Formats: sequence, C-alpha cells, structure tokens
Amino acid sequence: MTPPAAVPPPLLPLDAPLVDAHAHISSREFDDDRSAVLERAWDAGLVAIVEAGTDSASSERALASARAQPSIHATAGLHPHDASRLEAERGPLRVLLTGGGFAAVGEIGLDFYRELSSRAEQYAALRWQLALARELVLPVVIHAREADAECYAELTVWAAHAGRYLGPGREIGMLHCFAGDPELAARYIELGFLISVPGTVTYPGSERGRAVARMLPLPAMLVETDCPYLPPQPYRGRRNEPAYVRRTVQAVAELRACSAEEVARATAQNAARLFGFTLPASVTGSP
Repeated sequence: MTPPAAVPPPLLPLDAPLVDAHAHISSREFDDDRSAVLERAWDAGLVAIVEAGTDSASSERALASARAQPSIHATAGLHPHDASRLEAERGPLRVLLTGGGFAAVGEIGLDFYRELSSRAEQYAALRWQLALARELVLPVVIHAREADAECYAELTVWAAHAGRYLGPGREIGMLHCFAGDPELAARYIELGFLISVPGTVTYPGSERGRAVARMLPLPAMLVETDCPYLPPQPYRGRRNEPAYVRRTVQAVAELRACSAEEVARATAQNAARLFGFTLPASVTGSP
C-alpha cells in the first residue's frame, strides 16, 4: 500500500469570498466528521457551498443540510448513472422540487464513460429534468463525461426553446467539472452557461483544463471541488473537501497571472447570481 502523503500546510483564507459551486458533503464519506469538514470550509474563507443531489434520497439530504445551514444551497436531480430509475424517481423528485428550497435542478446530464444506464435512459432522464427546470424556473447543473458532442447538441436544442428564462443577465445553468476544450467552453457560454473549473486543473497532465482556465472570461467561471472526489494538488490520494477549493482558486490565478482574490471574488459573485443567493455584506463591501 502506498503510504499517505505528508500533511499539506494549512489553508489560509483570502481577502475575498470563496464559493464551492458543486459538492457532495451529504455523501457517506463525510458521515464521521461532517461538522468538522464544514468548520474547516468556513475557516478557509468559504461563504457558500452548493450541495448537489444525484437522486431523490441525496437531494432530500442536501435540502436538510441547506435548511440547517444558510450558507449551503441545495440542488436536486437524477444523475445519469441512475437514469434507469427515472420512473421510480420522477414522482419523488417532482415533489421535492415543487416544495421549494432548491437552488437548481441537477446534477443531470449524460455519462458515456461508464454507461451505468443506457444512452436511451440517460436522454430520457435529461430531457424530463430540463423541462422540469424550465417549468419551475430553476437553473440546471450539467454533468457531461465522454459525451461532449452529444450533451452540447441536446442543450443547444433545449436552450433555443427555453431562452433566458431566468431573466436578463442571468445564466441558465453550469457545466459542472468541465472537461472539454476552450472552443466548447466558448460555445456553452454563448448558450447561456457558466463553466466550472475543478481541482483537476492542478494536475500535471491537465493541459486542456489549464487552457480552459486561462481563456475563460471571469464572469463566466465557477470553481468547485466535486468533493469527496477529485482533490487538487497537494491533496491527491486524500478525500476532497470544500476548503480545498482555495487551492483551485490559487492555481487558476497563477495561470491567469492575476490575484487569487480576483478569481475568488468573481467566481463567488457568479455562483450567487446563477443560484440566486446573496453573498454576505461583510465580504461584498455592501453597506
């Protein structure tokens, strides 16, 4: 067994707000120390975490977390891995989402890497949830893995029909854990999506991810952990957690030759705009 890596240095907070735009802190990996994980996040300077549901049960847990902690914002959706369960999940998800308290529909999309549900089942689940998001006037959180062309084609059709249904100046969704190239990112921005940069941008082999982080206009960028998965350097081999989004922000800032505070502030403002929450006045300079 590979010995554990040395304990990285502590994360120092920035003079700017941090938002983790996509996390799974309700997952079982955090059952033993969830409160401590959240405390580390707030200590690192996070002011909000977007907690993503992947089925009705996890979406309900996300909602419970959001109700207990105002700095957590829940989403509800059926992950493409579980699209084969759409008929069983359709009713519970609709009940949850129509009951209010959610910031978005997601995580939804297409995953042709594992194909744990058939492609036909994934398309059916995605289309139903896109229509539901439009009906309930909520943004969407999109998962696309090994399905870049197919997901873009599907979202192009939907976006043309849905329009900017959240109002002028507000995007209609985010591409979570974006793994496409800069050209695809630009096309998604044109459709009305934000692009979320994960911790993989810190990996030595992530040339495409670094190219995206360099070219994205800051008003179109989010940052995320996708914890407990995809920890950034120097945390690889460990469980990821929201506090580590600080490392991703630093990496993006270095790639763009700007300050980490500039990246943190912009991505926090973008997340607040998309998901419809307000950043604390103490970090925005509001009176």
